[in-house]
Amino acid sequence: MAPDENVAVVTTEQPNRPEAHDEKAQADIVSISTSSNQSTNPRKIGTIVTIIGSALANLSDGYQQHLASATNVIFKHLIGKEYTSETQTRISNALLVGSVIGILVFGYVADRFNRKSGMLVTSGLVIVGSLMSTLAFQVDGTQGMLWYLTVARGTAGVGVGGEYPTSSAAALEGSNEHFDSQRGPIQVLISTAMATSGSALCTFVYLMALIGSGENLKVAYHAIYAISTILPLLVVLARWRMQNGKLFNQSNFQQRKIPWTLIVRKYWARMLGTSTAFFLYDFVNFPNSIMSSVIINGLVPGSNVRQVALWQLYLALMPIPGALAGSYLVNKIGRRWTGITGFLLGYVVCGFIIGGLYHKLTTEALPAFVVLYGLLQAFGHMGPGATIGLISCESFPTAARGMGYGVAAGFGKAGAAVGTQVFTQIRSAAGPASTFWVAGGIGIFTSGVYYFLPEGSRLELEKADEEFERLLLDEKIY
Repeated sequence: MAPDENVAVVTTEQPNRPEAHDEKAQADIVSISTSSNQSTNPRKIGTIVTIIGSALANLSDGYQQHLASATNVIFKHLIGKEYTSETQTRISNALLVGSVIGILVFGYVADRFNRKSGMLVTSGLVIVGSLMSTLAFQVDGTQGMLWYLTVARGTAGVGVGGEYPTSSAAALEGSNEHFDSQRGPIQVLISTAMATSGSALCTFVYLMALIGSGENLKVAYHAIYAISTILPLLVVLARWRMQNGKLFNQSNFQQRKIPWTLIVRKYWARMLGTSTAFFLYDFVNFPNSIMSSVIINGLVPGSNVRQVALWQLYLALMPIPGALAGSYLVNKIGRRWTGITGFLLGYVVCGFIIGGLYHKLTTEALPAFVVLYGLLQAFGHMGPGATIGLISCESFPTAARGMGYGVAAGFGKAGAAVGTQVFTQIRSAAGPASTFWVAGGIGIFTSGVYYFLPEGSRLELEKADEEFERLLLDEKIY
């Protein structure tokens, strides 16, 4: 019986023939491919959810930032002389000061813990600050109300600022994972384009509230702030299914100490360049955006609130095509030259034309003034507005991206706060045309700074992470 058993054994071992190995190999390939597709599709869906959530957050943040413009006009009419230039600057700056705190705190949180938890907390802070702002008229006394609103706007500002490093890092890493060749345009579309759309939405809601209420300014105030509460609620809902990117999962500081000295030593030049460019851009951009309503309000005959709102809507819409053009150019001519082009065409050319012809334009051709003002904003958002955040985000490795971007954006918000603080003083001391001359001069200088920034379209994020991880190993940071 033994020979029969041996034959039986040989028979059962027949699958060891070469053809069987080929069949098994093909089956393995099919199995691996199927498994890969099954694991990739959920990640791709998660990435898309993350990108959409970041886009909605930037829409909400753009809305928040533009609230100050409408608020300045409303309080100027309702309160009159008690709403001094110092008060309007304080309320405008409250969001910016809060943003600086939020950027620095959540830049650390995004790298030390994870992107998702930080983003949910920031959205919560925006909701709380917006609810507080909506109730401002319930506070007794004009000065008490204005200080209450300052605190409320500062609270929302912490959340708005926290969105910068968390949303930008998460969206960039998600785009790199599945849409790498288009990560630059995607980043511009979900950040600058959505933020400018949020500004336009705020102005549109304000104008519709004025028309619907018969120019009742208190109704308009409650309308714009009520919407500012709803938007971040939608953001929270969109973020429940978001995920951390593959780059973050592979390289992070969740289980390791953060080598602050090493990061500064390695990336100080990039921090200096991006921070300087961010500071100077926001120094001219924010006051010209936030205070545009004050400028227009002083030029429209009788300061008619509806006419002022119509001009505000035009100014709010103009940056959107600029941002769309920037999303196309960042791949076509690169991040660096897109930024330089926007500075030169916007702040230098348009800024100097407005500054040189300010009196003639504002007294004899107000529509021409508003068109040129809109073009300045459009080119500004096409260039540095579309690229400075993108360059800052791409300049640092994944593990330190939130902190690196946070430092640069923090300097940007500091520049915005300083610019807003000195804007009215410059106008009072040197005349209303002076701020446009300042914008042109800063445009020339910052174009030079931009020339030395890293060109993000040539950076491979995976290779940058590998280099950083090797550096950590050399420093025995495991």
